[in-house]
Amino acid sequence: MRNYSIRKTIKNNAGHELDKYADFMLRKQNHFYVIGSENEFNSFYNRTGRFLKEDEYCLLGFLNKDVQKQSRGGDSVFLDVPIVEEAIIYADKQAVIICTARERKEYENLKNIFEEKGFIENQTFFQGEIFSMIYDVYVRDIIRIDRVEVFLTSCCTLNCEKCISYIPYFKNTHHTSLEQLKSDADILFKNVDYIYKLKLLGGEGFLYPHLIEYIDYVYDNYGGKIGTIRIGTNGTIFPKTEIMEMCKRNHVTIDISDYRIAVPDKCKLEEVKNYCLENGVAVDIKRTGEQWLDMGFPDNIPEFEGEEQIKVHFQKCAMFCRQFAKGKLYFCCSNFAAVAAGLFPDNDNDYFDFNRQFSKKELLEFELGYSTLGHTTFCGVCGGCSEEANSCRVEVAKQVK
Repeated sequence: MRNYSIRKTIKNNAGHELDKYADFMLRKQNHFYVIGSENEFNSFYNRTGRFLKEDEYCLLGFLNKDVQKQSRGGDSVFLDVPIVEEAIIYADKQAVIICTARERKEYENLKNIFEEKGFIENQTFFQGEIFSMIYDVYVRDIIRIDRVEVFLTSCCTLNCEKCISYIPYFKNTHHTSLEQLKSDADILFKNVDYIYKLKLLGGEGFLYPHLIEYIDYVYDNYGGKIGTIRIGTNGTIFPKTEIMEMCKRNHVTIDISDYRIAVPDKCKLEEVKNYCLENGVAVDIKRTGEQWLDMGFPDNIPEFEGEEQIKVHFQKCAMFCRQFAKGKLYFCCSNFAAVAAGLFPDNDNDYFDFNRQFSKKELLEFELGYSTLGHTTFCGVCGGCSEEANSCRVEVAKQVK
């Protein structure tokens, strides 16, 4: 997930950094109103809203950010929650807004509107995803993480110059051992109650030689703690029949990157997609757009004017995916890849070590970006992984010869 709303993330009091936010959130006198689209509200309600009601918090209304749908009236309900008008919220002196907008621009726009009416971010106006995570840990004593990536192999059928995993820079072919992956799964799910998306990547995911045995192990032991297992592929090779059978029985989704324009001589997207679907395996086509973000590192490192600028850069980037390897959860998947490729030094500021005793509150703090520096060390050499942080663009999947 991306943290848009908590901007000061230097760790000063581990295990208690979020206490002040939880104090504002969890007051029984709060009147909660959720703003977002119907899909966003539905997601929030299933994850958190229904528990708010069970725990006897006052979830009084849903404000649909889609003006046309909102106009259908205050007597309507959505998932047993009344649809309300803005005027009702403004008149309620105990109102607390939970904003479920997932895009930063939408969130910021709605925040600004409500701030003009006297609402205060992280006191009476909360980012929905952060609200849910704090509620999970502080009330339900569980921790659920949005997305974790697992690095399988540096083998790939392409050699993309600006690969976010720095595959062209690996000096030797590297497969993560099956024993290491199983060990990582054990320690990860011992400490995390649920992961919505577990994504398996390379390189090229289908080239990992122990793919079937690994996913069978993860699904058999931890399937109930995973929303979806996904394999990343560049759409240049057909997976074996045995892999298709494994994907079907373990409800795996295949994420295919669309490189038809970039490498038309190698990309078999339609054929691979149809092959998967014919075998009863779900497919998700990942549109790459006309350009990639240029992360800069390692050959065009951005220049920053000191720590404060790097902290701002970290907040603008708001990296959404974590990487788990060797018992450590890295905040930034690109940071991990640079370390794995031997391009950047490992630093304990940049990961959360599962090989020690820790609380769910400490892990939650890390998930929201808290660290000794308040940013990763890699931020100082990286252009960033969001449009807000990075304006540099490059050709998609340009091949290194």
